[in-house]
Amino acid sequence: MFHIIHQFAFYLHVLVGSMALVAFWLPIFTKKGSSNHIQYGHFFVNAMYAVSISGFVMTTLVLIDPLAVRQPDMNLPIEVLDKLALENRLFSGFLFMLSLLVFNCVQQSVGVLRAKSDRSELKQIRYVSPLVLQVVTAVFMAWYGLEYQRVLFQVFAALCFANALGSLHYAFKRQIKQRQWVIEHVGAIFGAGIGAYTAFFVFGGSRLFKMFVPGDSQLVLWVLPGVVGAIATVWVNKRVVKQFRVN
Repeated sequence: MFHIIHQFAFYLHVLVGSMALVAFWLPIFTKKGSSNHIQYGHFFVNAMYAVSISGFVMTTLVLIDPLAVRQPDMNLPIEVLDKLALENRLFSGFLFMLSLLVFNCVQQSVGVLRAKSDRSELKQIRYVSPLVLQVVTAVFMAWYGLEYQRVLFQVFAALCFANALGSLHYAFKRQIKQRQWVIEHVGAIFGAGIGAYTAFFVFGGSRLFKMFVPGDSQLVLWVLPGVVGAIATVWVNKRVVKQFRVN
């Protein structure tokens, strides 16, 4: 049963995720606040909700019973099965953290637009609790990264930790700049995009690019979305600060 549910969630995840990776760029290159920008943005947001929720389903199933989901040859030695179970749980923990990052970034991007200067909505439990879970998950993944020498876990645990604290700080700090919600919206959307593209490179893209990029060098591909996303965020922020006169 776990395997069937996982497969259904996987196909949904890949189908919607593929469309979302393309749709991510459409609102960026349309005029902010225009009907096209809003329409493309709604599509991307809904797609990312579907991607993150299907990600939660898949990773939770693997964390609960990795062998039932992956269905390895049960005639293998017990020590091999134990190693497979550990590897799958570690990797699924990492993907669970990325799913949280995507979910929280999307929720933050929508929430700040709706709340604008009145941030009381952002202090509600439905906004705060997943951010707190992201902080806790990031701490665990950082520890696992140190324990099992996984640099990727450490890098993205730090990113997810900082992202969640940043969102919480925005919600609870005493004052914000006029129209600062525009900057927060842009940062949150790019955070969702970074999480989505990282998951693509780590999971699907690693198989696609392994024939061109040696195994150890693939870490560069996994970090690349974060670097490109950070540069693009700065570029877009400069445009929206000028357009919306954020001060």
